Amino acid sequence: MIYKAVPGPKVIRIENDDLSMATNTFADLINANATDGWVFHSLETINTTETTKTGCIFNRQLQTTEHNIYMLIFCKEQ
Repeated sequence: MIYKAVPGPKVIRIENDDLSMATNTFADLINANATDGWVFHSLETINTTETTKTGCIFNRQLQTTEHNIYMLIFCKEQ
């Protein structure tokens, strides 16, 4: 079995509490990648931490920002 990871959208904007816009976005992404024997396996969240320097050169501070990255996992037989 081999796997591939496809990044999911970071933000999905919806209008008028229409959650189907969000679910359709993921469905479209899954359908677009479920070709040539690839089958959707799971949705995984990867937590990342980014550290940046802020402030002037004489008073540098480190700022840490956390991000969640959503990955759609597909698999197929070799």
